[in-house]
Amino acid sequence: MRTFCWLVAVVLVVTVDSKGPGLKTRITDKALNYAADVALDILSKQITGLVIPDQHGSSGDVSYDLTGLKINGFGKPNSKISTKPNVGLTLTTTGSSLNVHGNFHYKYHGIIPISDSGSFDLRTSGINFAIEIRLGSDSTGHPTMSSFGCTCSVTSADITFHGGTAWIYNLFSDLVADKLKDMIGGGNGILCQQLVHLINVNGMESLKNLPVTVEIAKLFLLDYRFITTPSFQPTFMESYHKGEVYWKPDPQEAPLPLPALLPSSDTSRMMYLWVSDFLFNSMSYNAFKYRQLQYNVTNKDLPGGVLNTTCSKLTCIGKFIPEIGKRFPHTTVMLYMKSTSMPNMTVQNGSTVVNAAGDIVFFAQQPGGKYTYFLTLSATMSSTISIMIQNETIRGKVLKLPIAVKVKDSKIGQLSPQVLDLVLKGVITLFVEPKLNELGSKGFPLPVIESVHFVDTQLYTAKDTLLIATNLKYAG
Repeated sequence: MRTFCWLVAVVLVVTVDSKGPGLKTRITDKALNYAADVALDILSKQITGLVIPDQHGSSGDVSYDLTGLKINGFGKPNSKISTKPNVGLTLTTTGSSLNVHGNFHYKYHGIIPISDSGSFDLRTSGINFAIEIRLGSDSTGHPTMSSFGCTCSVTSADITFHGGTAWIYNLFSDLVADKLKDMIGGGNGILCQQLVHLINVNGMESLKNLPVTVEIAKLFLLDYRFITTPSFQPTFMESYHKGEVYWKPDPQEAPLPLPALLPSSDTSRMMYLWVSDFLFNSMSYNAFKYRQLQYNVTNKDLPGGVLNTTCSKLTCIGKFIPEIGKRFPHTTVMLYMKSTSMPNMTVQNGSTVVNAAGDIVFFAQQPGGKYTYFLTLSATMSSTISIMIQNETIRGKVLKLPIAVKVKDSKIGQLSPQVLDLVLKGVITLFVEPKLNELGSKGFPLPVIESVHFVDTQLYTAKDTLLIATNLKYAG
């Protein structure tokens, strides 16, 4: 039921927003019918073994008691889910069967009283039921679902008694069969009761696990709330999500343009997710605004004493740039790296590029823990990123990281561009690129619950959009 609830939850309304979506989801009829199939498997397990209350009745001169009633078989029906505009979904099934075993005791109040007992088996067939699933949200912005208008009909019911006197059975067998048939069918019958419970109770429990916000690095909040009512088409439904990253201590919308998402009419997979580069850039905006894009690089971040000012071999910054070794011997250099503008991610056809600019400020450590400033470099880079989907998370890896530097300010005289390039390539290779890949490996988790997994997933890149096309597997 968890996968069923999650699939329908993606079309729930949480709030209405004037901004367009940063993320869009399409659920096709393939996914909906797969979810219904899983839900009916769960319904079958819940019904089989279910105990039915004892029944009592009479027919003419015969009174009877039915006890120990238990459902011992449920035939899984054919099912179909269809969309219903302005309501949600309708689940219809046909061709189910259900068996009940129990004990009976009767009394015949005729000229010669007769009392006897035994067991019986009831076999019903041609069971059809339908139920609407209404979608909404609560005051906290979490999705809700509820059932409405369950109907159930039972075409035939046959009962077989074991033990006792056969001619007396004929006096009340049809009455017992009809009574049990009515208990199973109807809007308040056993099947509808179980189906309503499955949606209203089990379903709501599952929806509590559907993330609408996700914390990132304890400082950011990824917002997947739904911003408008869903749209329903004959073969799919679509929902529209906020798709923005906030600064957690002070969540405010980023003043960035929100580009239109790539249009597509494909319905060959179960699920599609459109992710705007706005999602990534909103995190970049807040990271820059709240000074998260700055770091002090020291020898602990780089191997082999690269930032030493004195060394025996050509393996430290004091050898690469001799003036540093002369002015600040037998110490280390600290690099203060900071962005000077918001890094910007751009998704184009077949590629993802992040453009960034920053300063690298050099300090020499002095006795007593003090630092002496001596150099500032201005750097720009245009990094090509490989985007992938792993474990329902968008992850990234740096493919190319070209960087251009120039001297912004120097207290140690003129510096060779070739030497600066060599030094910066070392810093990029040993520190910047691994840090970016570490961030990319953590990625952005997509709004799924733990028991639903992506299979046969494809990722497409187009202007300003990542499009994920995937099938789904329930592992509950």
